[in-house]
Amino acid sequence: MKDYLDTIFRKVKKPIDIDRIYLKIENLIRNENPDYQGLSKSEKEEIQSLIHNGVENYKYIETPNNRYVSILKTSFRVGKFFGTRGGNGSVSTTISYMDREGNHVVKEQKYSITKENCSGAIDGDSVLVDIGRNGEKPKIKKIVHRNLENVMGEVIRIGTGYFVRPIDKKKQFLTIALEGEAIEGQRVAVDLVEHPSDNFYVGKVTRVFNHKDDPDEDILWEAFKCGINDQFSKESLEQVKNIPQKVRDIDKVGREDLTDWEIFTIDGEDTKDIDDALSIKKLSNGNYLVGVHIADVSHYVPESSPLDIDAYRRGTSYYLTGKVIPMFPHELSNGICSLNPYVERLALSCIMEVSSNGKVIRHRITPTVIKSRLKMSYTKVNQILKDGVVDPQYKEHQDSLRMLNKLALILRRNRLKQGAVEFNRPELKLILDENGQVSDFSVRKQDLGENLIEEFMLLANETVAKALAEHGFPCLYRIHGKPNEEKLDQYLQMLMAIGMPFGYTSDDCVSIPHVLQELAEHIKNAGRLADMLSTNMVRCMSRAKYSPVNIGHSGLAKKYYCHYTSPIRRYPDLTVHRIIKDCLLGDHPRKAAAKWETKLLDIGNQTSKMERVEDDAERQTMAMKCSEYMSHHIGDTYEGTIIGLSDRAIQIQLDNMVEGRILTRDLDGDYVYNPVTFTLLSIDGKDDYYIGDRLLVKVRDASKEEKTIDFSVEEKIDENKTVHSNRHNQLVKTKARKDRMNRAYLGK
Repeated sequence: MKDYLDTIFRKVKKPIDIDRIYLKIENLIRNENPDYQGLSKSEKEEIQSLIHNGVENYKYIETPNNRYVSILKTSFRVGKFFGTRGGNGSVSTTISYMDREGNHVVKEQKYSITKENCSGAIDGDSVLVDIGRNGEKPKIKKIVHRNLENVMGEVIRIGTGYFVRPIDKKKQFLTIALEGEAIEGQRVAVDLVEHPSDNFYVGKVTRVFNHKDDPDEDILWEAFKCGINDQFSKESLEQVKNIPQKVRDIDKVGREDLTDWEIFTIDGEDTKDIDDALSIKKLSNGNYLVGVHIADVSHYVPESSPLDIDAYRRGTSYYLTGKVIPMFPHELSNGICSLNPYVERLALSCIMEVSSNGKVIRHRITPTVIKSRLKMSYTKVNQILKDGVVDPQYKEHQDSLRMLNKLALILRRNRLKQGAVEFNRPELKLILDENGQVSDFSVRKQDLGENLIEEFMLLANETVAKALAEHGFPCLYRIHGKPNEEKLDQYLQMLMAIGMPFGYTSDDCVSIPHVLQELAEHIKNAGRLADMLSTNMVRCMSRAKYSPVNIGHSGLAKKYYCHYTSPIRRYPDLTVHRIIKDCLLGDHPRKAAAKWETKLLDIGNQTSKMERVEDDAERQTMAMKCSEYMSHHIGDTYEGTIIGLSDRAIQIQLDNMVEGRILTRDLDGDYVYNPVTFTLLSIDGKDDYYIGDRLLVKVRDASKEEKTIDFSVEEKIDENKTVHSNRHNQLVKTKARKDRMNRAYLGK
């Protein structure tokens, strides 16, 4: 009956009553079976139950006169509310439906909500929102579910009672009383066990954090605030005890034995969770036999087991500043599932015959047993490939490394020809001492060894996605839509303002192949601004995510792409492994495919959400540690570059890549921001500020808690003014001076 209901509600535009629904279903069934006698009592009860559940879950809307309509035919939507400190917010909605052609459509939308239309919603609430019609502002009509199970904060004492002051300023108006006594000043995580009234809760302390200055504790605190739990369930830890720590004979049944192959891994020096290994062999026909061997985590973690449930909730491992919060316990992530050298490990191998011009001729995906010959480091691999310096341990593998590198360069060239976009973005890396304090800064760069690994992982991911699609099986794709034209348009205006005009429009960038690639190449010539421009260009791109609906990967210029190569640290990869085993290698592939089709949308949404959590936690912890470091350097001077301007602040990146701000109110004089030329203009004869200006700045203040670094200007070293900007800026200055004179004349 569910399919019949879906068909009816997809077609009808106005609310209909239950009798009309019965009649329409009977007509649908008679079209298939002319002898059908009409709905039985039990069938009507089933329909009523489906409609009731649909109303409960906001799939349908019930009108006051007991009629029903699909929520998609109304101005109502259900979504998640994101609040701001000022009381405003937005609601993010996702709708999924089949269109009339039978295509699966997923749409995401965001609606801004003013403070007066928030209806008491707080950050994280699931809400019913009226998106408005005919110019009406969106308004929250109902809080569907308050996603507030726990809160983090500081224990305070009021009278004889103990309360928790939430650390999240968006939740500080909540009153949370604690059961029993506590220690004033402690930082705690609290489960909310009672909800006596709207904003009043009773909580139970579930975790007490150590002092904020203890090593790692500040990182864990920030991670927990972002929604990351570093602890595994008791059931998971119990499950780990029963997992063998070496490969047994029974585990090898049905697997190809590749332990005599020349297989090795390449990772960072401190990597302990090794997902992937490589092998290569030159064939007599001139082609290459390339093996990408991936840890077979799915062998040790059954679906719906405690470990799987914990991994699904996390979605990913979290690599935060100086701290790793793994998706699986160390016994798996660093032990039996890690492709450590000199020991047998279970793998799922994608073995490809690749032509000398980088095309995959044929492939097979098969369960294997492997034994890595060596754990190589990027540093020593780069020494071999760039300088010819060979560590004695690497000597027997140097020919294979050079062969892999030669093929990787061909694969990269092919990608760029297809229109893939590469961003030149060095990453700031913090070096911490034994106390968890920043001792130095370095820049993480991609070199030949890193590129080598990236190219073969991309090749395997594409090959696996293609294989599933060609067989008609579902896949959890890694998709990436086209860039945001509005953001691109503003970005191109900024390039014009700083004297680097690009000869194409934002529409050209989206619609003409290779133009985005040309833009990425164009900004590499921006000197000291190249890193900033590359970062800002990335922000114009749509966000990649996981979905069973394939729209391709725009940034990589690939029609088919998934994540298959990191099942230790990404849940989507583990999911793809399971699909391969169930569908490509299983005994009942069509039955398995039907099962996965019902699950993948939820898995995609959950893992995409947790990836955003990871990005947020990484930004927050990085900003916190940089602010902590600068708090010990108040009064010190540094050279830096202006990388952003607004009416509130100048954004500065120091030469060590640490970023901070100069608040406009702290500048000497009266300033106005010109958004057309991206400049901050003095209207009383002092320095103007342009993107790209070089400044000598002094550290004025830094707050680890607020994650802010404030500078003051000591002197301007170099100016990045352009003729184009100067003409328009003079007009803005003249107008601003007149406005100030008029205000003074009127006494305002």
